[in-house]
Amino acid sequence: MGKNTFGPGLYVAATPLGHLSDITERVREGLAACDQLYAEDTRRAQQLLSALGLSRPKSSIYSLHDHNESVMTGQVLAALESKQSVILISDAGTPAISDPGFQVVDAAWKQGFAVHPLPGPSAVIAALSVCGFARWPMSFWGFAPSKASARRQWLRRIKASTGLAVIFEAPHRAEESLTDCAELFGPQTPMLFGRELTKQHETIFRSTIAEIQLRVQTQNQIDPGSTKGEMVWVFDLGEKTAETQEAGAARQQLEQWASVLAPEMPAAAAAKCMVKMLGVSREDAYNAVLAAANLKERST
Repeated sequence: MGKNTFGPGLYVAATPLGHLSDITERVREGLAACDQLYAEDTRRAQQLLSALGLSRPKSSIYSLHDHNESVMTGQVLAALESKQSVILISDAGTPAISDPGFQVVDAAWKQGFAVHPLPGPSAVIAALSVCGFARWPMSFWGFAPSKASARRQWLRRIKASTGLAVIFEAPHRAEESLTDCAELFGPQTPMLFGRELTKQHETIFRSTIAEIQLRVQTQNQIDPGSTKGEMVWVFDLGEKTAETQEAGAARQQLEQWASVLAPEMPAAAAAKCMVKMLGVSREDAYNAVLAAANLKERST
């Protein structure tokens, strides 16, 4: 197809996670035809173009990543204002999904420019397609926080949801994060563990969190490099009744108030306040305050 196939606008293009042959013909055409190309890493973009047998002027390729997206968004908008076609890619998979691109896409919409998806590989969809867990809705939570205290609070919010929960995790935190998941979701919670999806060292297995914990620990002992690479995990959190959801919401409110009051006053006084405000038992209030105080100590 000719260049006129891609009129003025922003094209958000998915590139292969691992196998080059996963790229779509439409994305290939866009990489060759669009006036400007914005990539998370221009070196990887050049490698992709070379592998596809494509060439374009280096002056039409720009870097757009987490640290410069705010600045580069203005340049993208200027190109769109001048009726140019702009294609956006990340290092692998679909941009703006736990990857740079969200600010650019949001700004383009707000300024009234056309925004087009060029769909293709996505680690989230790839993991869901092979998990075999037949529960909906599905929620995607992105990368787990790096700090232990923040991650546990984040996991508590996920626990209050229902259906399937998908998260990304970095390899060096896998064991620690799985321990938190087992404690908060329950060790027998069904889980799909995916690593390096579609790549040479792809690893996929499905079991309970407890069994996957053991398997990851064993692999790390045998070969510390065996769990390198970005991970995507799918948890089957089951269905929750209205009563269960209400109890979860009440528990979350209790924990939130405990985290606010615990640093400000003695535990007994904080618990007394929560009993009056929330109508909970003194024992529940006091335990929540102690837990919040302990969590703060661990995070400092």
